[in-house]
Amino acid sequence: MSWLRRIFYALVATAVIQVIYYYPQMPDIVASHFDGRGIANDWASRGAFFGLYLGIVLLLVFVFEYVPLWSEKRSKFGMKIPNRDYWLSAQRIDQTRAFFRRQMYLMGIVHLLLTIYAIQLAILANFEQEPRLDPGIGWALLIYFVFLLGWLLHFYLHFKKT
Repeated sequence: MSWLRRIFYALVATAVIQVIYYYPQMPDIVASHFDGRGIANDWASRGAFFGLYLGIVLLLVFVFEYVPLWSEKRSKFGMKIPNRDYWLSAQRIDQTRAFFRRQMYLMGIVHLLLTIYAIQLAILANFEQEPRLDPGIGWALLIYFVFLLGWLLHFYLHFKKT
């Protein structure tokens, strides 16, 4: 198992532990949505809040673990990458698939980190008298989008070279 895959599943386990730890501590009704200023503007049951969270984590596992495996088995795998004749040649196809898998795990890790952090901020906000989301979420989103742009550029430039 690659180290990126281990980190990915360690984060999945972290999310599950987060739910197990905080579920009994939360009120029956929790602030589940916050406006741009961090003020709670929608509420949900504790079960719905954590159920949705676990559903999102399962969706991320599906997207970043199983979709790449499915994609590799398709006859049109990699058809839209630059220099596809070079990268999909018999001597490089395994290297290309390994690169795709690493990149998908890396992106999965970033998505899980953002999700775990955002949920943690929402959980902590619910321990306050007036639930308010920490402004740190704005910085997390900025870092996420900068990473996403860099990741896309790296992905494109990797296949641009021959």
